[in-house]
Amino acid sequence: MNEEKRNIILFFAISILITVGYPYFFDTKTPEPPVVSEVINTPPAVVAANLPEVQIADGGVAVIAPEEPIHEIVIDTKSISGTISSCGLKIDNILLKNYDDSLDKGKSKKISIFGDKKSVYYSITGWSSDDKSLLLPSENTRWNADSLKLSESSPVVLTWDNGNGLSFEKHISIDDNFVITVVDKVRNYGNRTITLQSQTKVHREFENDCSNSTWTFYEGPLGYFSKGLEEISYSDIEKDGEKKYDTNGGWFGITDKYWLVAFIPAQNSNCKVSYKYSSMGNKKIYEVESNGDSIQVAPFFDISSTNNLFVGAKEVKTLDMYEEKLGIKHFDRALDFGCLYIMTRPLLYALAFAKDTLGNMGLAIILITLLIKLLLLPLANKSYRSMNRMKEIQPKIQAIQTKYADDKVKLGQAVSELYKKENINPVGGCLPSLVQSPVLFALYKVLYISIEMRQAPFIGWIHDLSVPDPLSIFNLFGLIPINLPSFLQIGIWPLLMGLSMLLQQKMGPKPADPAQASMMMVLPIMFTFMFAQFPAGLVVYWTFSNILSILQQYYIGKSCDNSKKEKQKNGNN
Repeated sequence: MNEEKRNIILFFAISILITVGYPYFFDTKTPEPPVVSEVINTPPAVVAANLPEVQIADGGVAVIAPEEPIHEIVIDTKSISGTISSCGLKIDNILLKNYDDSLDKGKSKKISIFGDKKSVYYSITGWSSDDKSLLLPSENTRWNADSLKLSESSPVVLTWDNGNGLSFEKHISIDDNFVITVVDKVRNYGNRTITLQSQTKVHREFENDCSNSTWTFYEGPLGYFSKGLEEISYSDIEKDGEKKYDTNGGWFGITDKYWLVAFIPAQNSNCKVSYKYSSMGNKKIYEVESNGDSIQVAPFFDISSTNNLFVGAKEVKTLDMYEEKLGIKHFDRALDFGCLYIMTRPLLYALAFAKDTLGNMGLAIILITLLIKLLLLPLANKSYRSMNRMKEIQPKIQAIQTKYADDKVKLGQAVSELYKKENINPVGGCLPSLVQSPVLFALYKVLYISIEMRQAPFIGWIHDLSVPDPLSIFNLFGLIPINLPSFLQIGIWPLLMGLSMLLQQKMGPKPADPAQASMMMVLPIMFTFMFAQFPAGLVVYWTFSNILSILQQYYIGKSCDNSKKEKQKNGNN
């Protein structure tokens, strides 16, 4: 056997020995085959949060990408605190440092804009595409963060790569009030052109009633578009399924009475905004979603999209500041000024200024009510003088009623002739009141929607002007320790309001119709029970307004009596 043959035989012998003997000398196991999964378009809500990202490799085979650990990015600014999870980057935990949920300092917590952990309410930004083969960041994507602290001076940059030609960045910054700025960037390092749209979404779920909206204030989805303000109630979305709007700039989101979550896109950009409703079991799901114009991204090019997110209190001065700073149209309309906007807005400013000046919201209400009464003094004087003249001829009207009790036609003619003879306009006292009504209702509206009323103390037992008077006459104002139903919670301020209303009626002329007179006597009692359920600040305003009216009415009455006596004196002379 020559040497070459011997080497070949020796090589095979050693190879067989290694193959057969290796498992006996080394602890090994047969490796599992790699997992190959199929990409399924599963709705984000049903995808487990701890699933690793699936990436599409060349050839269409899905492979498991290395997972980033999940971190909490801590938010800490002058006005807000909270966290953002690096998994999905949903903004759903924002606390307002300057607002407590109750007056009990031992038990109170900071207001959470998105509610507690049980409620599903969040906002998110990202990208969408009609090309379903593209792997885009989802609500379960685990981002890599360059920092875990977000503050006014410390922005955060997050990155994620889909492993198939697209890299994504999010630059998140925050100011010292209520706006979070998110800049989404995409770089295409692949070999084909792709098409993307920027996207934002506010998602909210309810298990019970959706809103506390009343005729005095609005809660729910809303937006300011190219065509103006739109308030799209939860019931409207549920009934119609989806509502769509095209806009250039503007803002859109969901409002509560005092709080707002709203996206503010670049004001020179076009976007399509849709309001959607769906349900899952006993949950009602509402979404406000926007999509920008389609943008083509060629290989080795990148694009970006900037969105501002307002998450905070509807302070009128803060809304105005952002309106000017970001160039937003009518951001103040997030406050429900109603149809009397031309009156309610300046009244709200006046109320806020008075509160800052006097240091007490109750005193501010009294001051503003006094100023409005002085402004409307000429109209009110005319009304009260007319009412006083009606009171003077009351005996003559009663005599006519007695004379023509069985003839309604002659009764009407006789009363009309009396008015003409005495030069009295029977509606003269009503018309000035009708002119005053819009102004007084505007103040009523402002007191209802103003966040300055929330948890604002007055004097004595009133610690929060935005809730009803806590005392009740039926438990001797707290001396008897019993719980009363809400309709029996008749406090001191509602009683004062009812008494002032009764006194004001006594000073005016009695209605000619006895049935109408009886009804008018019942009204103060009805209003007392009704106003007992209203915020104490409204009752303070109404009571003080009545007191001023009584004083004004008394002065006009005295003036008319003196004038009458003077005429009689001159006549006798």
